[in-house]
Amino acid sequence: MSTGGTLFWAGLALVGAALFAPGLSSVEAPPQTEAKGPKPAGPSEPVPIGNGLARQELIRSGDGHFYAEAQVNGARIRFMVDTGASVVALTPADARRAGIALGDDRSVAIGAGGQIEVVPVTIDRIAIGALAARDVRAAVAEDLPVSLLGQSFLSQVGTVEISGDRMVLR
Repeated sequence: MSTGGTLFWAGLALVGAALFAPGLSSVEAPPQTEAKGPKPAGPSEPVPIGNGLARQELIRSGDGHFYAEAQVNGARIRFMVDTGASVVALTPADARRAGIALGDDRSVAIGAGGQIEVVPVTIDRIAIGALAARDVRAAVAEDLPVSLLGQSFLSQVGTVEISGDRMVLR
């Protein structure tokens, strides 16, 4: 495991933190500035997803969490929305279903249950309805019970708003 990989995946320390905190109210992405014509994103600047009008509404499940059906590289994957997770985290079965090859690089992250070994990956495309993002940073975690939709996707959404039992992604 490289030092850079350790630092990057240390941010994954919050994976699963929201598993036990369903009362989060709202996460707002930084405001978008208007520019004339399309502006290419730099390497550290996420490309906003959607068209400004796209909207996806999720209803709170009986267990208190929000779930989203997403297309990951064309495969249908069920995610628990985890606003406290730094990156999208996939179960090994979901990663295989999406055709994601695992490299040899391994890192250690700290989740709600303690240390976990993860494999850093990049997802070519994730789409929830009309909201889609490309080249999304992610991790595959062996003992994860459900894939988590974390900030590496959510930060590219204009807003993530929770009101009562509804979550709206725009």
